[in-house]
Amino acid sequence: MANRLEFDPALMPCPDFTDEFHAAFRNALIIDPNHAGVTNDQEAASHLKGQWEVVNTRLRVQYQAQVLADQEEVDRRREEADELQKQRETEDRERVLEQAKEVEKKRIPAYSFVTGEGAHRKPLRIHPYAEKLMSARKYVPLWYFLPEAALEAKERAKEVLDTNHYQIANEGGESSSSALVLVGTHSIRASPNAVPDAKLTWSQVILARGAFLKALSLGDWPNEHVKMFAEFFACMDTSEELNAKGGVRALVLYQAEMRMDWFKANERQKPYDLAVTNKEVLEDCWKAVRREEFEKTLKGAGFVIENYQFC
Repeated sequence: MANRLEFDPALMPCPDFTDEFHAAFRNALIIDPNHAGVTNDQEAASHLKGQWEVVNTRLRVQYQAQVLADQEEVDRRREEADELQKQRETEDRERVLEQAKEVEKKRIPAYSFVTGEGAHRKPLRIHPYAEKLMSARKYVPLWYFLPEAALEAKERAKEVLDTNHYQIANEGGESSSSALVLVGTHSIRASPNAVPDAKLTWSQVILARGAFLKALSLGDWPNEHVKMFAEFFACMDTSEELNAKGGVRALVLYQAEMRMDWFKANERQKPYDLAVTNKEVLEDCWKAVRREEFEKTLKGAGFVIENYQFC
C-alpha cells in the first residue's frame, strides 16, 4: 500500500530546471550514454521537467484516490452513526410504548356508562384494608366494618405520610394464606387497632354484619354465596341460644370460628354451606363460655385455674 500523502501534489510548483541549482543534474544527463538524446542544457532541463511531471501526475492520482477513500470513510461512519441513532430512537420509542403498556395494565379501565343514569345504592364506607381483602375474596375480621374502623381510615388519609418509611405488615389478615410483607407506611395495611372476632360483643357483630354483607359485592360473589352469608347471620338472630345465659357469648365465638373456617375451606376449594349450623363447633363454643365464666368465678375468689377441661 502506497504511503499516505499529507499534501496535495497539485499545489506543488514545478521547479525551474534551467537554474544554477539544477546545473549538476543537467550535466549528468548530457554525459550519460543512456540519454543519448540529451545533448545540451535546454534538452536536459526539458527532460528533468518531463520526469517531474510524470511523478507529480502519479502523486495527484494517488492523492485523489486517497481523498475519495477518506470521504467514503467519513460517509460510512456518518451512515453508521445515523443508523445507530435511528436504532436508539426506535428502541427508545419501543421502551416508552412498553412502559405505557405496563402502566395501562395497572390502570383501572375507564368502563362505559349510561349517560343520565346515577348510582342505585349508597357508596360503601369501609376501611380500605377491608375493601382490598373483600375484593380478593379473602377473610376480613368484622371489626373492619365497624364505624370506628371507617373513622380510623378517614383520619389516616389526612396524615402526611413519609414514603421512605417501611413497616412489617400481615398481608391477608387472619386467613391461612397470610404472610409477613414489607410495605411503605403509605400502603393500604392492616390496622393495629383491629380486634379479633372472638373479642367482639354481640352488639358489634350485629352492627358490622350489615356492612360486611354489602361489601360482598366488592368480590363479585355469586348470589348463592351472598344468600348463604345472610342466612348464616339470620340463623344466629333466631337461634334459641340467644335466650340462654351465655348464649350471646357462645354465638360470638361461633361466628368467629365458623366464618374464618369457611374462608379457609374456600381457599382449599372445599367450601360448605355456612348457613347450616355446626352443632359440634357450637358445643365447643359453649364449653369455652363455661370455662370463661368458671375462670372469672375462681379469679374473683382468688384462685387460678390451669388446663381445666370440661366434659
